[in-house]
Amino acid sequence: MEVIEMSKPALSLTDQQISDFIINGYVKVKTDFPPSFHENIYEQLDAMFETGNLGNNVLPLIPEMQEVFDHPVVHGAMQGVLGADYVMHPHRYCHHNPEGSDGQSFHKDTYEGDEQIRRHRCRWTMAFYYPQDVTEDMGPTAVLPGSQYYETGDSAHEQPDLSLCGEAGTVTIVHYDLWHRATPNRSDKKRYMVKFLFSRLGEPQTPAWKSDTANWHNGEKPEHPEMWESLWDWYYGKQNGTA
Repeated sequence: MEVIEMSKPALSLTDQQISDFIINGYVKVKTDFPPSFHENIYEQLDAMFETGNLGNNVLPLIPEMQEVFDHPVVHGAMQGVLGADYVMHPHRYCHHNPEGSDGQSFHKDTYEGDEQIRRHRCRWTMAFYYPQDVTEDMGPTAVLPGSQYYETGDSAHEQPDLSLCGEAGTVTIVHYDLWHRATPNRSDKKRYMVKFLFSRLGEPQTPAWKSDTANWHNGEKPEHPEMWESLWDWYYGKQNGTA
């Protein structure tokens, strides 16, 4: 695994963004590279698929993608949810959603090289990177916000679905246990999404984001206030554990 250098610049998340992540299980950020940067990556992915999907080798093939995850806004968001000493896992994969596809069913991914234990506390994330603009009709990845806390599909599907559309350079960081799927591609354009995995190395000791208050604010959402507050306290470093 690649250990992320703490000296890299980071644009930290806010209390509100961390609260939203605790409730919904994802945070969306956007890099500010020029369009040509993402166009180059898209073209290289196109060339790769002429011979097949190289799976984990997509990063060595297109090393420019590392710059996406080194970007201060992505690095800062990853620090916020996984801590300053998070690592990039060697598994990554480019998901190709072709024109006219039927999409997928909602599912949770299995863990790569770890125990298959679901955890409310975020120890793994997935990062979904779009190298092209993705609109609703292009088969974006969809999530069920808040479903990271539900083990069964019946419970998860009580949550409304949300399509993760965005411009080229958009990166959505999701709790590993969030239910997600590729939606049908009704357009005449192919859609690429490159998925990277990251994991936490240690228990939170202090907040890894720009915090102005140590207290949880539930806002208008009433569903799970005690659980959310407990998770906030854990992320904040108020308590330690191995759950």
